[in-house]
Amino acid sequence: MKLYIKYMVSNRCKMAVKDALRKLKLHFVVVDLGEVDIMENINEEQRTQLKLELLNS
Repeated sequence: MKLYIKYMVSNRCKMAVKDALRKLKLHFVVVDLGEVDIMENINEEQRTQLKLELLNS
């Protein structure tokens, strides 16, 4: 599943996204500026949790 993330413009942003994905136990293939490729599909609750994690980072 591919997710697109706004305002992801630096390597620090990439690290924050990776940390958030690991914390939520989501397995990712690639984290690039502006997009993330996750191995599994995520439900609405997981998406909301990820959004909150990223807002707090």
